[in-house]
Amino acid sequence: MKKQHKYIWFFGFLGFQGFDYFKTHNPLSLFWFSFFSFFAYYFINKLANEMPDERYIENSKNAKIKSAIIPIFTIFLVGFGSGLSFVTKEMIILVCAFGYAATLISYAILFWYYDTH
Repeated sequence: MKKQHKYIWFFGFLGFQGFDYFKTHNPLSLFWFSFFSFFAYYFINKLANEMPDERYIENSKNAKIKSAIIPIFTIFLVGFGSGLSFVTKEMIILVCAFGYAATLISYAILFWYYDTH
């Protein structure tokens, strides 16, 4: 990982601006929650210093396979939930934002876990 990307994980703190929705009730404020995905770079940067070898590639593949269930589940929730009368657009936006963030964060954590065990 290049030097300029070392502290990119600090952008994850922008996700806390999503709580502005409770003050303004603007649904677009909920998209700020997707910035929590930048916290994944904290783990990725720790592992990026080593050269990719066979174990590194295998760990990455395993982490991608395990974390792929989250976007599949998110798409199912959005698709199924959008047809229900009690599901609001705010709920759909929240599911999308947290699903995106959870996918990247779970990939980074699983990749780190496979590398250390």
